[in-house]
Amino acid sequence: MNQSVRVANPALVEIDEAFERIAALASPIAGIEVVSLDHAAGRVAVANIPSPIDLPPFDNSAMDGYGLASAASNCSGPFRVRLRGRISAGQAPGSGIGPEEAVRILTGAPVPPGVQAVVLEEACQLLEDGLVEVRRSVARGANIRRRGEDVPAGALIVEANTVLDARHIAILAACGFASVTVRRRVRVGLLSTGSELEGPGIPLREGAIYDANGPMLRALVANGGNEIVDLGRVKDDRRLLSETFAGAARHVDLIISSGGVSGSPADHVAAAIAEAGGSAELFRLALKPGKPLLAGRIGETPLLGLPGNPGSALVNFYLFGRALLDRQRGLQPRRPRGTPASITTAIQHARGRTEFAAARIVGHTSDGRPRVDRITPAGPARLRALTMADGFVEIASSVGDLAEDAQVPFHRAAEVAVVTAAP
Repeated sequence: MNQSVRVANPALVEIDEAFERIAALASPIAGIEVVSLDHAAGRVAVANIPSPIDLPPFDNSAMDGYGLASAASNCSGPFRVRLRGRISAGQAPGSGIGPEEAVRILTGAPVPPGVQAVVLEEACQLLEDGLVEVRRSVARGANIRRRGEDVPAGALIVEANTVLDARHIAILAACGFASVTVRRRVRVGLLSTGSELEGPGIPLREGAIYDANGPMLRALVANGGNEIVDLGRVKDDRRLLSETFAGAARHVDLIISSGGVSGSPADHVAAAIAEAGGSAELFRLALKPGKPLLAGRIGETPLLGLPGNPGSALVNFYLFGRALLDRQRGLQPRRPRGTPASITTAIQHARGRTEFAAARIVGHTSDGRPRVDRITPAGPARLRALTMADGFVEIASSVGDLAEDAQVPFHRAAEVAVVTAAP
């Protein structure tokens, strides 16, 4: 499907166009810090990191067996050699072995001088007279991990602007690093707007609802390793909102609000941003859910105004909030594209807006693609559908009704609900 096709309604903005315009509002933040490897997961490396040592740092055995000298390693089995001793991982390699000798060697143990191959212990038998019978031919160099064969000293092990995960932490630790220099955390101010909102743990007054977006956005932002500045809940009051936005812009790198952007008489976010000295654009997106979206800046601080419905806020954060965070973390934002999936039943879809529909995985095709079933009833305010879903199917604005088994992009919940680096 062509994601760049313009929508039927020219007043609406396509996702890809909005993505580029919104991502351009942010720039990489300044500031670095040194953190221990225990706290490095999810952080962004500042510079290229070369290895200070060879990996492995010495020749070692790839398995439990018997180390043989060059004469024996050129022989065809069966043959016998005299056992010289035993070496385990962590021990010194010793003085070496002679041409007709063998050493018992365990996985990871350093290879002594003179050892040219390691033969599997299953291919040998230890005899009573201190001899070892080797029952298999042994190729020179077999089962020996050579010094530096994985990483030679000086080789690049982590590239600049890499989001560190368990793999990078493992190789950094193996190379002797106790800490790593990373970009400082992005300070994200989170604000929930709406006179109807209440915090958890207190009885609801008449006409009020509990704030779901605030906790949801905190979970999303914190999961990406960012620093959260809780701006609380603010009523639909332009003055209070303006003061909150103006104060936050002086202390955070990014402001994300929810609610107050649909254009009703009670929505004051856009006007409050203007009063705070900022500017913002109200997007009418060719997107369902999440048609209204506000994006702009106060000074140098970018801001994103999400819709109030949780489903809309989640989809818009996935598409646009992560792009702003990626840019500020020094990464290259990329519009999420999902993975191919097949739908189990036909879906009616009117052209003009891209739809993200909650769906569950019910099986897989013969080539491994998920087979997904749309969850109904659904809507941007229905949280139950979100918790039941394994992700979202994406139906492009240029596409009409879909037949059974049609292929669509599928965005897994683990990708939508977790802040991850741009691929």
